[in-house]
Amino acid sequence: MKHSTAGARIPLHPNPCYLTASDGRTDAAFAPLIGPKWHKRQDEWGNYHAFGDHSRLHIGLIPEYCELAEPIGLWHIEARPHRHAPTVWRAAMSHHTPPEIIAALTTALAADVDSGSDRPPYLHNTGHPDTVWHPLTEAGWRYSTSDFGARALAPDLLAEVTHTPPRPGPALDQAREEAWQVEVRTSDGDEAPWWAEFHNATPAHLITSFTTALASPQPLRRMGNTLPPQARHLINGS
Repeated sequence: MKHSTAGARIPLHPNPCYLTASDGRTDAAFAPLIGPKWHKRQDEWGNYHAFGDHSRLHIGLIPEYCELAEPIGLWHIEARPHRHAPTVWRAAMSHHTPPEIIAALTTALAADVDSGSDRPPYLHNTGHPDTVWHPLTEAGWRYSTSDFGARALAPDLLAEVTHTPPRPGPALDQAREEAWQVEVRTSDGDEAPWWAEFHNATPAHLITSFTTALASPQPLRRMGNTLPPQARHLINGS
């Protein structure tokens, strides 16, 4: 990609979109969560929460300490069969994850809630895991498998999705296994601009919504000063 010397106030259209990172505006991720089955609130620590379907779903933006979430990632998504039950699956995304990509996932969750099903899709492992890879391979990502799992690598080698299924054994706490990993990195090997992870029991159609947005050819508009330092030198401004 060509290097950009655009100033902080010049609009950029990073492509691929996963190099965009967050611009600090998180409304896009919460926008699909509307209607009587959702309620939103800010807690005493300044974190923002959306609870859906009688609190069986929790989407949290957690920049500060919160007793509802472990201190990993900025974004937390959890699903449970009822509000007092243990978590069935969870997902987490880091600070610079583009909210437009998270919005693809929250849009899918909102559709599951609106389905009105007695067995909401977000609580069942609907779809074959292979469907997660289809948007990536169709976009030219290189897919491979090994004895440990599967991997898809972006054409520019700056993003990858991996799946490492939990192995059976008494020492493995499978309820907390984050088997799906998404990571965007830089060419010089610095810290990843952003990452996301999904529990192994996350329904495949939800992860597919995320990988579909990840592989989208549609660029996202950003101002230069909203890009993380690790990504700025990779951007071809337009």
